[in-house]
Amino acid sequence: MARLVTERLLLRPFGRADASEFARLAGDWAVASMTSDIPHPLSEMQARAWLRPGRGEVRFAMELRGQLIGGTGFYRRHSGAAEVGFWLGRPWWGRGYATEATSAAMSYGVRSLRIPGYTSSHFVDNPASGNVLRKLGFEPVGRGKIISTARGHDVEAVTYWLDAKRALERLPGVHAYLAADTPRWRAWLGRIAGRAV
Repeated sequence: MARLVTERLLLRPFGRADASEFARLAGDWAVASMTSDIPHPLSEMQARAWLRPGRGEVRFAMELRGQLIGGTGFYRRHSGAAEVGFWLGRPWWGRGYATEATSAAMSYGVRSLRIPGYTSSHFVDNPASGNVLRKLGFEPVGRGKIISTARGHDVEAVTYWLDAKRALERLPGVHAYLAADTPRWRAWLGRIAGRAV
């Protein structure tokens, strides 16, 4: 999977080594209770299972100066559209990291994977996530109930939509790059230039 670089963050695949820190940060009630699929309490064994993406899922760990601070990504539906989700450890709330990371992940999805549009939702008692979605260009399209695994019941939520055309207008270009491919690209460019890199 791609590794993306933003102005302040590295977005990379989650790994087994992230399980303990993921359980600590995402298992915090204030975080888990605002997601649909993160349980509370969250054990390290549950974290390891959660960190393995399922079919159609693209999940990025948000890393700030070598520290895991959150996650972002999307789940591609059979229609081709994708559902966006994100979470951020409590110490990093209110600094724009969720918007920055999710913007890069969505830009990657539209430009590299040709995703035609995105849906997302936030619980009505989580206006901060609504602010992130509006900054990304999402528009509200309805309300309904969504399960919260941590809370153990359905919670009222607002649903949003962002089509690819509007996403391309609103989201940055992929200034983020495929960091994992950099050595291969350098070697390829070196061969073209007739020198070793």
